[in-house]
Amino acid sequence: MKLLFFNASIIEQRLIAEWSATHGVSVKTVAAPLSHDNIALTHGYDALIFYPSRAFQTDATLYQQLAQNGIKQLSIKSTGYDNINLMYAQHYQLTVTNVPNYSPESVAHFTIMSILMLLRQLPEQLRTAHTVSRQHLIGKELTDVTVGIYGAGRLGSLVAKTLHVMGARVLFYARTPKPALTALGLTQVSFETLLTASDVLSIHVPLNETTYHRFNAVTLGKMKDDAILINTARGSVIDTAALIRYVRQGKFSGLALDALENEDTQGFQTNPYYQALQAFENVILTPHIAYYTSAAVRDIVMTALDNAYDVISTGISDNVVLN
Repeated sequence: MKLLFFNASIIEQRLIAEWSATHGVSVKTVAAPLSHDNIALTHGYDALIFYPSRAFQTDATLYQQLAQNGIKQLSIKSTGYDNINLMYAQHYQLTVTNVPNYSPESVAHFTIMSILMLLRQLPEQLRTAHTVSRQHLIGKELTDVTVGIYGAGRLGSLVAKTLHVMGARVLFYARTPKPALTALGLTQVSFETLLTASDVLSIHVPLNETTYHRFNAVTLGKMKDDAILINTARGSVIDTAALIRYVRQGKFSGLALDALENEDTQGFQTNPYYQALQAFENVILTPHIAYYTSAAVRDIVMTALDNAYDVISTGISDNVVLN
């Protein structure tokens, strides 16, 4: 069995070495991400562990060359696999796996931290630390606001339950009933009610055809003018151009965005959306780091390697999204 791990950081390389010693399998690491420039390196390997660039959405030749080089499996080292074209992968008989669960506490705690920072207007407080008058920066307490959770999967549910324990009134939207949450006193509502009733709204859904630009000019316009919006999911769930127009008009008392549209093709700081948003004092922008803790990185690396090992050795994995 020959495994190849792309875009391996120093931290990941240590974890890969640990996994290799435990399983008796050699894993070759490459520091760079997988692209046409280095795809020849995949020749002779059975499986790849990598995070796909946006080119994998539309470029069938990437899949063709991987199959020709002997690759049988693509182990995606993330939960989201929206950059993978499943039709191309199926055509070239490439099994695809993902990492559906990893330290949900990492993103949940980051989300709650962001909410508290914006309720207390901390970004502006820090920028004006020596200002004598702070009357305009008076904060709100979590117990005085209604928090809406869009998406009540494992992560969204954890955020919702934690905020409930902390004293917030919590509403949530999910496609199916969530009796375990309502039994705790949380309220399941329609998407329309979530938009209009939430003082704080936090997004926790994958990116797909249904969620793409779910928060657009129409739906964003229905939110309270002084609402706080948090996104630690996928950038394209929000129509960012529409969001920027609203912020320029004075809508929203705060934003915390850990994901932006086009961040994987344009980088983060060179992204025009980033450049526009960073000018506003009530906006927190972070480069997709909500998950980034030692526990989460360990879970991701170990699960991605386990997925590759399972598929190549047995033909199956608990985390197959395409076989």
